[in-house]
Amino acid sequence: MAFPSRILFISIVCFFCLAAHAQELNKAIVKVVPFSSLQKGLHPFQTDCRNILREPQVQWDQIEIVSFKAQSALQLKISGEVLENLDVRFWSRRILLYDKNKKPLKPVILPAISLPLKNETGYFLISVNVPEEANMISVPLEFYGADRFRYLIHVRNVHQEMTAEAYPNLDKVGRDFCTRDLMWAGVGLMGAVQKQDTSPVETTLDLSSFTFDNLSFEKRWNWKVDRSIRVFAHSGTFQFNNFLDVAGAERVIDINTDVTFTRRHWNYKNSLFKVQYGYLGSANFERRPYAVILSSTEGSISVGQHLSVAAGGYAELFSHNNKWYTEATLRFHPLHLGLDHTYSGIGFSGSLGIARPFGYEKALGIYSYGTMFQGKHSGSDTKDNSDVFYFQTHLEIRYGWLF
Repeated sequence: MAFPSRILFISIVCFFCLAAHAQELNKAIVKVVPFSSLQKGLHPFQTDCRNILREPQVQWDQIEIVSFKAQSALQLKISGEVLENLDVRFWSRRILLYDKNKKPLKPVILPAISLPLKNETGYFLISVNVPEEANMISVPLEFYGADRFRYLIHVRNVHQEMTAEAYPNLDKVGRDFCTRDLMWAGVGLMGAVQKQDTSPVETTLDLSSFTFDNLSFEKRWNWKVDRSIRVFAHSGTFQFNNFLDVAGAERVIDINTDVTFTRRHWNYKNSLFKVQYGYLGSANFERRPYAVILSSTEGSISVGQHLSVAAGGYAELFSHNNKWYTEATLRFHPLHLGLDHTYSGIGFSGSLGIARPFGYEKALGIYSYGTMFQGKHSGSDTKDNSDVFYFQTHLEIRYGWLF
């Protein structure tokens, strides 16, 4: 199909058949609202890390309205030039119309098969005929290629002092953003149970502790698109309650570093929320107290330190109403290295939290996380040997900063 060298247009009614009876009615300069203005409309826990909200390189001409009195019709003409490798199309077949009282009119339905809207030089001219009583026209226009830029062009007061504005429109299906950098500080309670089958003095200890002095800190930042690093530390007290006339308390210290990986298409979406998921690798340091049975009547408290590596996955849920954020992680710890003792076995750790953003920079959350281990512990003392099972859980309130 051959097109004029400078312009290319589509029209519901033949332009050339009506040109003899036409007269120019109105013109307006296009006011373009920048895509960057949509950043604040994103979920507060997300950011435009892929530069999706950049401005397309488009030079707009004036929008024109031409009147065809004999046919009681108006012709809207939108033109300009695309200065990068993008094509032009309608992202909806419906051209919405409103009368001077802002009441909707019957929309113009575009053909299912549309013609190209741009020629080889990048120039485009779009021509659409509408009823004469239309006073506001909304045109869904998209520039697409490696990225997609959707506008809803509102032309108002077509019979008076006409204005034209191009509003950016996010495509919720195709637009994906990254999690923002954040920092959490939390306070709450720690509950733990610890079972030890000791040797060479054979006994079974069932220990438990419940304290309200747990403190935590977490920092997360993106070091690449779809890559992030998380550092999480917490500390709480494990109380030993009068076994063999020994009572005391020691701090549990846990420091964990995750490197997370995801991809743009690793997500699930429905009408209420979007889930972004991925996998992670982890390194962990833990300082943990143990009971030591020295004889049938004597005991003491020992502390062991170890490193472990883990692998697992995570998921983040972003509600479409921008009011809630949920995060879940799960790790498997198959390998441990004791720093001052021998430590072997398998463990699991994980977390689940829900947060409510306040404005664009602050958030409040409730988080629960826990650790489970089953294996063997051997300390520096020959009597400090145990088959160990422990389960530790935390519930806390967090205050967060979004960057």
